[in-house]
Formats: sequence, C-alpha cells, structure tokens
Amino acid sequence: MIENNLLVQLQQQYPEHTFMQHHLSVVHKGRFANAIVYRYKDNEFDLIVKDFSQSPWFIRKTFARMSVNQEYKGLSRLAELDAVANRFCRLSPIAVAYNYIEGTPLRALIHEDKTLPVNFFSELERQVAKMHRKGIVHLDLRNMGNILCGADGKPYFIDFQSTISFSRFPRWLQRFMRGSDMSGVYKAWNKLGEQPLPQKKQDYLERFNHVRKRWIFKGYPIQRGYAWGAALITQFVDSDLVRNITDRL
Repeated sequence: MIENNLLVQLQQQYPEHTFMQHHLSVVHKGRFANAIVYRYKDNEFDLIVKDFSQSPWFIRKTFARMSVNQEYKGLSRLAELDAVANRFCRLSPIAVAYNYIEGTPLRALIHEDKTLPVNFFSELERQVAKMHRKGIVHLDLRNMGNILCGADGKPYFIDFQSTISFSRFPRWLQRFMRGSDMSGVYKAWNKLGEQPLPQKKQDYLERFNHVRKRWIFKGYPIQRGYAWGAALITQFVDSDLVRNITDRL
C-alpha cells in the first residue's frame, strides 16, 4: 500500500512518465522516527525517496513534517550548487524525492583505508564556502556519511534535514555554525587526504575541536536536533558564557 501511494505521488509529479513498482526498492528500512528510504530506478529516473508513512501517527504529524520540510527547503536553497542533487520534489507532507547520486560515503572510504586527492578537498571546501555565501549552513558535514565521493570523483552533500539559514542568529553563533561545516571538510581531509592537511587548516580544525568540546549545546541543536532545539537556543543567544566560547574560533 505504501509503495503504491509513492508511485501515485511520483506519477502526479511527473505525469508524462509511467512509474512501475518493480523499479522501486528499499535502500534503508527506517524504524519509529526514521523514514524508509527507497530508490526508484528506470531508464529515465534514478531517485531517492524518503517516506515516513510507516511511522506512528504522532511522528507523522510532527517530526516527519518538520524533517521533510527542512530537507526540501535545504535542497531548494542549494539547488545551484554542483555538490547537490538538482532534481527534487516534495511528494507529500511526509515524503520527499530527489536525484540519486552515484558515489561512496567518505565514512566507507575511511573504513577501507582509501585516500583522495587534494583537488577533491579543495573542491569540497569551495562548495561549502559557496553554500555559506548563500547564507546557508548544513550543520551535519562532520558526519562523514553525509559527504560522497561521486562516481565522477567530485564531492557531493546529502541529507539536508538540519540545513538552515543562519542570518537570524547572532554573528558569534553564525561563526560557530559555519565552523561546524568547514571543520567537517578539514576533518575529512585529515583522515583521507593523499597529502597532509595544510598547517593553517590543521590549526583551524584543532581550534574548532577544542571549542566544540566546551560547547554547551554540543550536537543539540547545532546538529540534527535543530528541529527540536531552535527555540531552546534562542533563550541563550545573549549568554556571555556561550559568546566567550565561540569567540575563540
């Protein structure tokens, strides 16, 4: 039933195409508050579909809607980046679809003891900087599973559930947010680079890691918990303690 509904929703988005069930497969079977991740692949489309239809009703009415909304907005804001899927749609309030990107997560490459050339990380750094110039932060790039080395050898971002505009926040907090993204680049470079991370970037990474250890909201909401914690953090944006910590960046 869920799969049939997804095919109907895809058909509504792309009425000129016929979607067949045998082209739809499960990539990851989510549990409770996680979406089921599908891949739809035929001669014309190769899509990832995230759907929360199997989740309990209170998840579907709350977190699922926020999650899909965040992901869709993130894709919309960053569609011009080379590192982001450029075909996407919201199938329903609790389902989103976007182009599948052929590639390997950096986390898997680390486990395989692989290395990547410097130009990969230079391009990754450039794409993150371009994202920041658009006023957007990803906030989960320190998770090496969210950066892919594409089949073309180029870097790509996935999973935009924590992506937000940072303009609403104070400048000291914006620096921390941008630092979270850029430190993810340098963390990956440090672990996978064919050549060592340049000293200036190594110093930046070490400073950020030191500050991150003292950050009172570590991982919440600055990472994926933003959807739940945004209201909480605004209660502390004038805190001298927090500002003094982030001023070290």
